[in-house]
Amino acid sequence: MRLGSSSAHRLPSQVECPRYERAAQTIGLVHLGLGAFHRAHQAVYTDDAMNAGDRNWAIAGVSLRAAAVRDQLGPQDGLYTVTARDGEHDPLRLIGALNRVLVAPENPLAVVELLSAPTTQLVTLTVTEKGYYRAPDGSLDAAADEIAADLAGTGAPRTLYGFLGAALALRRSAGLPGLTLVCCDNLANNGEQLARLLGEFLERRDVGLAKWMRSECACPATMVDRIVPAASPTFLDHTALRLGMRDEAAVATEPFRQWVIEDRFVAGRPRWEAG
Repeated sequence: MRLGSSSAHRLPSQVECPRYERAAQTIGLVHLGLGAFHRAHQAVYTDDAMNAGDRNWAIAGVSLRAAAVRDQLGPQDGLYTVTARDGEHDPLRLIGALNRVLVAPENPLAVVELLSAPTTQLVTLTVTEKGYYRAPDGSLDAAADEIAADLAGTGAPRTLYGFLGAALALRRSAGLPGLTLVCCDNLANNGEQLARLLGEFLERRDVGLAKWMRSECACPATMVDRIVPAASPTFLDHTALRLGMRDEAAVATEPFRQWVIEDRFVAGRPRWEAG
């Protein structure tokens, strides 16, 4: 049996489950760079916030390149478990915050539509250092093939800047507010770097949009910390024995977690401090 919406009620009683009506939650947050760290960190904090009573902060997770994570989570309706390995009990928790999973190259328009939706207020990012396309001097590497393609604007977006640029243009034209863009990659001054690099990209495409982004969007500085090793086949098999069903998207992590965020947001945010 595979974990999913129709089988979750069969989980053992020792598995901690969401205390909110998952199907009733509107997507309010889009995450770029869906991977194990996000599922063990930002998604858990968002699940905490909704368990504490917040509503409509469901997450749409976007893989910018490969389909592997979607193939794990799709058949499970976005559900997965987190094992906090404490050396004794290894408590298991079902996470319900992830509402939708997309692969950007397969459906780039759907990603832009999500980012530009009126209900979307926040974008979190874990795209690794490489995903920011920085030149050796720290500026935007405009000569990189994918950045050059997005700057030309002749096809579907390929980078985080292409997707954000297309969405921000739609938000501006629709009279919608900007977005809070929360970089969760371990870069020095990560919020400032994201704002500067996105600004450099937009200035090459639309100077007016670059100005709008700087006045209407926020890129708070953050620091994240949690060890999340790759899930081994042995771990997945062991988790299946504990759950009584397969969870191909299960993640293991240490009990410790930390998220320090500059309190600078365009509009609302989940009560992440609940976690």
